[in-house]
Amino acid sequence: MTPKHGLRCDFARYPPEARAMAVANMDLLGRLPVVFRTILLREILLYDWNFPAERRQVDDQLVLLKSLSETELHSRLEGFAGIRLSPALEKLDGSDDPVGFIEQLTAWLWSSGQMEGFRAAAEAFAAFVQAGKSENSSSQARLGIVVIGQGVENTSITLFRKLRSAGVYFDNLRPDRGLDILLDTVAKRSASQAEKEGNAGSSSYDHWYIDGAVAEPAKIQVRLSYAELQDKRALLLARIQSVISSGSSGPEGLRSVLAKMVPEDLGLGEDKDPVLSHFTMSLLTQGSGTQIFATTFVQWAARECLRRAQPHTLLIRYAPRQQLGPMNVMLTRAEPGAPDPMGSLTDADMGAYYTWLNLKRLAGADQMRFLVWFEGHAEAIAIGPGLPVGTSSSSALDMRQVVALLN
Repeated sequence: MTPKHGLRCDFARYPPEARAMAVANMDLLGRLPVVFRTILLREILLYDWNFPAERRQVDDQLVLLKSLSETELHSRLEGFAGIRLSPALEKLDGSDDPVGFIEQLTAWLWSSGQMEGFRAAAEAFAAFVQAGKSENSSSQARLGIVVIGQGVENTSITLFRKLRSAGVYFDNLRPDRGLDILLDTVAKRSASQAEKEGNAGSSSYDHWYIDGAVAEPAKIQVRLSYAELQDKRALLLARIQSVISSGSSGPEGLRSVLAKMVPEDLGLGEDKDPVLSHFTMSLLTQGSGTQIFATTFVQWAARECLRRAQPHTLLIRYAPRQQLGPMNVMLTRAEPGAPDPMGSLTDADMGAYYTWLNLKRLAGADQMRFLVWFEGHAEAIAIGPGLPVGTSSSSALDMRQVVALLN
């Protein structure tokens, strides 16, 4: 299989680990179709800032590709090889700038009517990779906890409607110290895993706590707070407003500006962990509404955390977002508008359901535990092995007892 043009890149612009990986795989990369090779190089380009789970995916993909004969390689990638490139794309060196190449490729695929063919090729290859995927096993079952309804005193909304058929609904829970118990549960899981598996078997990104307000103090590996990112969000909104006001860029131009930003542009460069710096930047620059709505930030951060880091434990806590208003006002005002606790509760209830769906996509889904609690109230739902589905309980349990049911 001969690519349409060979490699013309020394990968000097790549970060250190990505550059070493690309150079070590030059022979393989030179045998790949241009479109597929550029997509793979985009993944390699980000390698230095990837979570361990993402690194394993890139490593496994390279091992799999190198194990294929020339005939097998051609068969698996012929869908990508058949994509026609525009004259402009033919002149680009996608190896040097895979992000820019793919941005233009996406527009070309739509305009040339080739997007469906590209999707079919991508789905076929993804299924092939999934079939040969190596799983990173852990002694810990995955646990997801969602806390919703902060600031809501009473509601007539029927909560957890989409989840009740999957677990036990509690309506007489004693809420005293509920959040403290949940935070302590996550902290203990983190300490327990480190003790059992040792440094070689654990990751610094196995246990997460994401808060829509100011994060509570807790000894959890990763703590991410929407409120504590206020200065970073203000910088980003100012950049967005500047691009919009210039009148020289449409939506595609703005997207390109955001895609080229680096953590230092948002004041994230001082973070001691470059992986988390880049992850946080991606949440703010790639998410729609994550810059102005606390609930959107939490939901998107949870989704990306599960997709990318694939943690053993995830605790997310929703907080009231600002009330909806004209987009130009929300993008420009220095302080957020009045909070909307009731609207936020509705957002969070649906967000909890999406988090459950995303957890089910990960390895070990049959052993996954899941808990959603209406903060400060008696309502919660628990889902896990051994718990009767589609049932309810009016037992006067406290949060520690509910958590124990999930063990």
